[in-house]
Amino acid sequence: MTKHYTKPVVSIASGLSEGVYAASGATQGNLNVTYSGVWDRWGTNGGKGLASANWSGLNGTITLNITFNDTVDQAETDDASVNCSCSGKTATFTFASTASNPLTIGIHLNHGTSIDDLKMTGFTYSVR
Repeated sequence: MTKHYTKPVVSIASGLSEGVYAASGATQGNLNVTYSGVWDRWGTNGGKGLASANWSGLNGTITLNITFNDTVDQAETDDASVNCSCSGKTATFTFASTASNPLTIGIHLNHGTSIDDLKMTGFTYSVR
């Protein structure tokens, strides 16, 4: 095995903030979502599932996407300032980091499937 030395190259990128490099590798807080299960049953026509999101060390606008194993018909929270939407199996919540914490989340199934079978399959979030 031979070793090959490559001389490092230094370049100046004008117009870029030095802070971008100083912050690389740093983490900014955390967010967690817990799905508790059935909140309410609506006979044989679905119901509402209960979830909770909590966070710390986040500053800015949070976009939270929670995915489920079934189509979400409606999403809601206990904080009127949160923008809620759903598409397919994903519920999306956009809110300021100053919103109610923890955030109570309701997931509605209105299309005739059992709320007892609803499971959270994952979540992602971003902060800007």
